[in-house]
Amino acid sequence: MFVRFRETSRSLQCTLIETRRADGKVRHEHIASLGTVPVPPSVADRVAFWAALHQRLGRLSNRFSHDTHGKLIGQIHARIPMPTPDEQRALQKENAEADEWVWSSLQEMNAATTEKRKGLLASTQCAIVDSETAAKDAGAQAERAKERLAKIEKGEDVQGGLGRPMTREDFHRMSGMSDEQIQHCMNLAELRLSDEEMEKLVHEQVEASERVGRAIVRKWLRERRGGPPSADADAPAERREGAAAGLSNPPPPAA
Repeated sequence: MFVRFRETSRSLQCTLIETRRADGKVRHEHIASLGTVPVPPSVADRVAFWAALHQRLGRLSNRFSHDTHGKLIGQIHARIPMPTPDEQRALQKENAEADEWVWSSLQEMNAATTEKRKGLLASTQCAIVDSETAAKDAGAQAERAKERLAKIEKGEDVQGGLGRPMTREDFHRMSGMSDEQIQHCMNLAELRLSDEEMEKLVHEQVEASERVGRAIVRKWLRERRGGPPSADADAPAERREGAAAGLSNPPPPAA
Protein backbone atom coordinates (compact mmCIF):
# COMPACT_ATOMS: atom_id res chain seq x y z
CA MET A 1 0.00 0.00 0.00
CA PHE A 2 1.36 3.41 -0.94
CA VAL A 3 0.36 7.02 -1.61
CA ARG A 4 0.10 8.27 -5.16
CA PHE A 5 0.65 11.98 -5.74
CA ARG A 6 -0.77 13.85 -8.69
CA GLU A 7 0.43 17.42 -9.03
CA THR A 8 -0.86 20.13 -11.32
CA SER A 9 0.15 23.76 -11.56
CA ARG A 10 -2.39 24.60 -8.86
CA SER A 11 -2.83 21.60 -6.59
CA LEU A 12 -1.33 18.38 -5.21
CA GLN A 13 -3.68 15.42 -4.75
CA CYS A 14 -2.97 12.43 -2.52
CA THR A 15 -4.56 9.03 -3.13
CA LEU A 16 -4.19 5.80 -1.15
CA ILE A 17 -3.39 2.89 -3.48
CA GLU A 18 -3.24 -0.83 -2.68
CA THR A 19 -1.21 -3.19 -4.84
CA ARG A 20 -2.72 -6.56 -5.70
CA ARG A 21 -1.69 -9.40 -7.97
CA ALA A 22 -4.40 -10.82 -10.18
CA ASP A 23 -3.98 -13.27 -13.05
CA GLY A 24 -0.24 -12.93 -12.74
CA LYS A 25 -0.39 -9.16 -13.13
CA VAL A 26 0.11 -6.37 -10.62
CA ARG A 27 -3.03 -4.32 -10.14
CA HIS A 28 -3.33 -0.95 -8.40
CA GLU A 29 -6.61 -0.48 -6.55
CA HIS A 30 -7.83 2.94 -5.50
CA ILE A 31 -8.66 2.79 -1.77
CA ALA A 32 -9.42 6.40 -0.81
CA SER A 33 -8.65 10.02 -1.54
CA LEU A 34 -6.46 11.49 1.20
CA GLY A 35 -6.97 15.12 0.35
CA THR A 36 -5.69 17.95 -1.81
CA VAL A 37 -3.62 21.05 -1.09
CA PRO A 38 -2.83 24.12 -3.20
CA VAL A 39 0.61 24.45 -4.78
CA PRO A 40 2.46 25.76 -2.90
CA PRO A 41 0.52 25.10 0.32
CA SER A 42 0.42 27.70 3.06
CA VAL A 43 0.81 26.82 6.73
CA ALA A 44 -2.95 27.08 7.14
CA ASP A 45 -3.44 24.73 4.16
CA ARG A 46 -1.09 22.18 5.71
CA VAL A 47 -2.75 22.45 9.13
CA ALA A 48 -6.17 21.77 7.60
CA PHE A 49 -4.81 18.97 5.39
CA TRP A 50 -3.12 17.09 8.23
CA ALA A 51 -6.11 17.46 10.55
CA ALA A 52 -8.36 15.89 7.90
CA LEU A 53 -5.72 13.29 6.95
CA HIS A 54 -5.52 11.81 10.46
CA GLN A 55 -9.31 11.42 10.47
CA ARG A 56 -9.30 9.71 7.08
CA LEU A 57 -6.51 7.32 8.02
CA GLY A 58 -8.29 6.58 11.30
CA ARG A 59 -11.38 5.44 9.41
CA LEU A 60 -9.18 3.19 7.25
CA SER A 61 -7.15 1.72 10.10
CA ASN A 62 -8.71 -1.73 9.56
CA ARG A 63 -7.16 -1.83 6.07
CA PHE A 64 -3.48 -1.66 7.09
CA SER A 65 -1.09 -2.36 9.94
CA HIS A 66 0.51 0.12 12.34
CA ASP A 67 3.80 -0.13 10.43
CA THR A 68 2.04 0.62 7.14
CA HIS A 69 0.36 3.60 8.79
CA GLY A 70 3.78 4.97 9.74
CA LYS A 71 5.11 4.47 6.20
CA LEU A 72 2.14 6.27 4.69
CA ILE A 73 2.63 9.20 7.07
CA GLY A 74 6.29 9.36 6.06
CA GLN A 75 5.48 9.37 2.34
CA ILE A 76 2.99 12.20 2.75
CA HIS A 77 5.23 14.20 5.07
CA ALA A 78 7.97 14.12 2.43
CA ARG A 79 5.68 15.95 -0.01
CA ILE A 80 3.47 17.93 2.37
CA PRO A 81 5.43 18.65 5.56
CA MET A 82 3.58 18.59 8.86
CA PRO A 83 3.34 22.13 10.28
CA THR A 84 5.88 22.62 13.04
CA PRO A 85 4.94 24.07 16.45
CA ASP A 86 6.72 27.31 15.52
CA GLU A 87 4.75 27.56 12.26
CA GLN A 88 1.48 26.93 14.06
CA ARG A 89 2.33 29.55 16.66
CA ALA A 90 3.18 32.07 13.95
CA LEU A 91 -0.10 31.28 12.18
CA GLN A 92 -2.04 31.79 15.41
CA LYS A 93 -0.32 35.15 15.86
CA GLU A 94 -1.08 36.17 12.27
CA ASN A 95 -4.74 35.18 12.64
CA ALA A 96 -5.01 36.97 15.98
CA GLU A 97 -3.59 40.14 14.43
CA ALA A 98 -6.03 39.86 11.51
CA ASP A 99 -8.96 39.31 13.89
CA GLU A 100 -7.93 42.31 15.98
CA TRP A 101 -7.69 44.49 12.87
CA VAL A 102 -11.08 43.38 11.51
CA TRP A 103 -12.96 43.83 14.78
CA SER A 104 -11.21 47.09 15.63
CA SER A 105 -11.99 48.43 12.16
CA LEU A 106 -15.63 47.42 12.53
CA GLN A 107 -15.75 49.07 15.95
CA GLU A 108 -14.28 52.31 14.58
CA MET A 109 -16.58 52.24 11.55
CA ASN A 110 -19.70 51.72 13.66
CA ALA A 111 -18.58 54.33 16.18
CA ALA A 112 -18.07 56.84 13.35
CA THR A 113 -21.48 55.96 11.93
CA THR A 114 -23.02 56.48 15.35
CA GLU A 115 -21.45 59.93 15.67
CA LYS A 116 -22.63 60.88 12.19
CA ARG A 117 -26.15 59.80 13.03
CA LYS A 118 -26.03 61.73 16.29
CA GLY A 119 -25.00 64.80 14.32
CA LEU A 120 -27.75 64.13 11.82
CA LEU A 121 -30.23 63.79 14.67
CA ALA A 122 -29.10 67.10 16.18
CA SER A 123 -29.33 68.88 12.83
CA THR A 124 -32.72 67.27 12.21
CA GLN A 125 -33.99 68.48 15.56
CA CYS A 126 -32.81 72.02 14.75
CA ALA A 127 -34.42 71.76 11.32
CA ILE A 128 -37.67 70.63 12.98
CA VAL A 129 -37.66 73.71 15.21
CA ASP A 130 -36.98 75.97 12.22
CA SER A 131 -39.71 74.26 10.20
CA GLU A 132 -42.21 74.57 13.04
CA THR A 133 -41.43 78.29 13.35
CA ALA A 134 -41.72 78.76 9.58
CA ALA A 135 -44.99 76.80 9.54
CA LYS A 136 -46.36 79.00 12.31
CA ASP A 137 -45.40 82.18 10.45
CA ALA A 138 -46.83 80.83 7.19
CA GLY A 139 -50.03 79.88 8.98
CA ALA A 140 -50.40 83.42 10.30
CA GLN A 141 -49.84 84.81 6.79
CA ALA A 142 -52.41 82.35 5.39
CA GLU A 143 -55.00 83.45 7.96
CA ARG A 144 -54.44 87.11 7.06
CA ALA A 145 -54.78 86.24 3.37
CA LYS A 146 -58.04 84.39 4.07
CA GLU A 147 -59.38 87.36 6.00
CA ARG A 148 -58.48 89.73 3.14
CA LEU A 149 -60.15 87.37 0.64
CA ALA A 150 -63.31 87.16 2.77
CA LYS A 151 -63.50 90.95 3.03
CA ILE A 152 -63.03 91.39 -0.72
CA GLU A 153 -65.75 88.82 -1.46
CA LYS A 154 -68.08 90.74 0.87
CA GLY A 155 -67.33 93.98 -1.00
CA GLU A 156 -65.35 95.53 1.83
CA ASP A 157 -62.34 97.77 1.19
CA VAL A 158 -58.86 96.40 1.96
CA GLN A 159 -55.40 97.93 1.82
CA GLY A 160 -52.73 96.74 -0.64
CA GLY A 161 -52.91 93.59 -2.72
CA LEU A 162 -52.38 95.42 -6.02
CA GLY A 163 -49.03 93.91 -7.00
CA ARG A 164 -48.20 90.90 -9.19
CA PRO A 165 -49.92 87.70 -8.00
CA MET A 166 -47.59 85.16 -6.37
CA THR A 167 -46.71 82.24 -8.60
CA ARG A 168 -45.43 78.70 -8.06
CA GLU A 169 -41.91 80.00 -8.76
CA ASP A 170 -42.33 82.54 -5.93
CA PHE A 171 -43.38 79.67 -3.69
CA HIS A 172 -40.26 77.67 -4.57
CA ARG A 173 -37.97 80.63 -3.97
CA MET A 174 -39.56 81.42 -0.63
CA SER A 175 -38.97 77.79 0.37
CA GLY A 176 -35.22 78.32 -0.19
CA MET A 177 -34.77 76.48 -3.50
CA SER A 178 -32.12 77.37 -6.05
CA ASP A 179 -32.91 77.95 -9.74
CA GLU A 180 -31.66 74.46 -10.55
CA GLN A 181 -33.83 72.89 -7.85
CA ILE A 182 -36.86 74.86 -9.05
CA GLN A 183 -36.31 73.62 -12.62
CA HIS A 184 -35.96 70.07 -11.33
CA CYS A 185 -39.29 70.33 -9.48
CA MET A 186 -40.94 71.70 -12.60
CA ASN A 187 -39.52 68.82 -14.66
CA LEU A 188 -40.84 66.29 -12.14
CA ALA A 189 -44.25 67.95 -12.14
CA GLU A 190 -44.35 67.77 -15.94
CA LEU A 191 -43.56 64.04 -15.86
CA ARG A 192 -46.59 63.32 -13.65
CA LEU A 193 -45.00 60.12 -12.32
CA SER A 194 -47.01 57.38 -10.66
CA ASP A 195 -45.88 55.98 -7.29
CA GLU A 196 -44.28 53.01 -9.06
CA GLU A 197 -42.46 55.26 -11.53
CA MET A 198 -41.25 57.54 -8.71
CA GLU A 199 -39.86 54.53 -6.83
CA LYS A 200 -38.05 53.40 -9.98
CA LEU A 201 -36.66 56.91 -10.50
CA VAL A 202 -35.29 57.09 -6.96
CA HIS A 203 -33.72 53.63 -7.35
CA GLU A 204 -31.96 54.67 -10.58
CA GLN A 205 -30.74 57.90 -8.96
CA VAL A 206 -29.22 55.97 -6.05
CA GLU A 207 -27.51 53.53 -8.41
CA ALA A 208 -26.12 56.39 -10.50
CA SER A 209 -24.78 58.09 -7.36
CA GLU A 210 -23.04 54.87 -6.28
CA ARG A 211 -21.48 54.44 -9.73
CA VAL A 212 -20.14 57.99 -9.65
CA GLY A 213 -18.75 57.38 -6.16
CA ARG A 214 -16.89 54.25 -7.26
CA ALA A 215 -15.53 56.04 -10.33
CA ILE A 216 -14.21 58.89 -8.20
CA VAL A 217 -12.50 56.46 -5.79
CA ARG A 218 -10.74 54.71 -8.69
CA LYS A 219 -9.70 58.07 -10.15
CA TRP A 220 -8.17 59.11 -6.84
CA LEU A 221 -6.48 55.71 -6.52
CA ARG A 222 -4.83 56.11 -9.92
CA GLU A 223 -3.61 59.57 -8.95
CA ARG A 224 -2.16 58.21 -5.69
CA ARG A 225 -0.44 55.38 -7.55
CA GLY A 226 0.96 57.83 -10.07
CA GLY A 227 0.30 55.49 -12.98
CA PRO A 228 -1.38 56.22 -16.32
CA PRO A 229 -5.11 55.49 -16.62
CA SER A 230 -4.40 52.67 -19.07
CA ALA A 231 -2.47 50.81 -16.36
CA ASP A 232 -5.57 50.54 -14.19
CA ALA A 233 -7.24 47.16 -14.55
CA ASP A 234 -10.51 48.72 -13.42
CA ALA A 235 -10.56 51.26 -16.24
CA PRO A 236 -13.06 49.37 -18.47
CA ALA A 237 -15.53 49.06 -15.59
CA GLU A 238 -15.02 52.72 -14.74
CA ARG A 239 -15.74 53.77 -18.30
CA ARG A 240 -18.96 51.79 -18.28
CA GLU A 241 -20.05 53.17 -14.91
CA GLY A 242 -18.92 56.68 -15.78
CA ALA A 243 -20.88 56.65 -19.03
CA ALA A 244 -23.96 55.25 -17.32
CA ALA A 245 -23.73 57.92 -14.62
CA GLY A 246 -23.25 60.70 -17.18
CA LEU A 247 -19.59 61.55 -16.44
CA SER A 248 -18.36 64.06 -18.99
CA ASN A 249 -14.78 62.78 -19.29
CA PRO A 250 -14.52 59.01 -18.83
CA PRO A 251 -10.96 57.61 -18.92
CA PRO A 252 -9.60 56.68 -22.40
CA PRO A 253 -9.52 52.99 -23.41
CA ALA A 254 -6.43 50.96 -22.67
CA ALA A 255 -3.95 50.56 -25.50
